[in-house]
Amino acid sequence: MSENWCMESGFDPANLSCDTCRLIDESTTIQRLQKEQNIDIGEECRQCCQFYKVNPVLHPADSLRGKYKYALLTYNEGSLSAFGEIKDFLDRDINDVLSFKGESRFKAVVSKKSSMNNEMMMQLMMMGIMSGGGEQPKLILFDKHKKGGWTEDDEEEAVEIIKLRGWKREDLKDMLMTLLPSA
Repeated sequence: MSENWCMESGFDPANLSCDTCRLIDESTTIQRLQKEQNIDIGEECRQCCQFYKVNPVLHPADSLRGKYKYALLTYNEGSLSAFGEIKDFLDRDINDVLSFKGESRFKAVVSKKSSMNNEMMMQLMMMGIMSGGGEQPKLILFDKHKKGGWTEDDEEEAVEIIKLRGWKREDLKDMLMTLLPSA
């Protein structure tokens, strides 16, 4: 759902944890209202919530603030135009993240890896199946520091790898601001 739809429905996606949506499902009053009006507020809530947010009232010890120590965003310059939201993040938001989190916590780099060889990539480009080539952008998250910093070659040591196809730039920025400790 779009952010506007969520806001018009009374849900603020920037602050809504999915834990809160589960409370809606447990409320007998809301269940009764849903039956009377033939709506599913819990489902609407889940379409707007952020999985990485934790309701601090429900889980005070489970806050995800600063959960990861370092994040590495990798992308292929040739295919970046196919991922407009990630390109917008790199053009418009990366400096904000770096100013709050610092280069010791976050870095965005052009990927040196490709899942297919150049000949296959050229054939797909000529057939119109692929433009620019390369893998989709991804966020590689680490739970510890490494002397000299992390690179995409360290993927096997990552705690989590998130493919960013379909991600909105605001969601990526919000997630990084939440999950990484401040500089």
